[in-house]
Amino acid sequence: MEENRIRTILAQKLTAYRKRAGMTQAELAEKLNYSDKSVSKWERGDGMPDLLVLCQLADLYDVPLDAFLREGPLVRSQREQRSRHAIITLLSLGLVVFVSAIAFFVCHLAQVKVGWLSFVYAVPVCMILLVVFSHIWGNTLHQAISVTLLDWTLCASVYISFRAISGIQRIEMLFMVAAVFQVLIILWYVLMYVRRRNRTRKGGGNVLS
Repeated sequence: MEENRIRTILAQKLTAYRKRAGMTQAELAEKLNYSDKSVSKWERGDGMPDLLVLCQLADLYDVPLDAFLREGPLVRSQREQRSRHAIITLLSLGLVVFVSAIAFFVCHLAQVKVGWLSFVYAVPVCMILLVVFSHIWGNTLHQAISVTLLDWTLCASVYISFRAISGIQRIEMLFMVAAVFQVLIILWYVLMYVRRRNRTRKGGGNVLS
């Protein structure tokens, strides 16, 4: 990318992120311990801030460092992303509960005695959604926790179903199966964590070399 193009994109993004944060050039300059003339110079493209200032701005605006050089729309702040993810997750879980309520109502009209199981199975379905979302947005710990919750809630749902429908009493071995699967979950995500950490170290070593 040409230097003039970099200056133009950087100037536009510095201006846009400052305005989104609701700050004037003077207020930003005060936070950075720079003069407002320097901020104005950066935003006009007549100069560029050094790397330390860009790091300060990234922390201030809660965006990744490369956000100042990305063409296109502004990057959402980490807080905005977390809020958006939380809203999507809550709406999805609420939809599952709503569908379960409809299923329970239909079973009630049909005089099905175990219609309440729709709410029981709503729990592992919600856990499936958490597994999906954690693997899209979360870290390794979130992923391991969500899969663990799915393991035990699904096991509990099957156990409750057997007890309610067939009256089988001695099906506690289901929890033994869940426990074995839990061990596999722990081993898998520990392996994933170690692999990611080693990859990060190798990447850092290549940069330093």
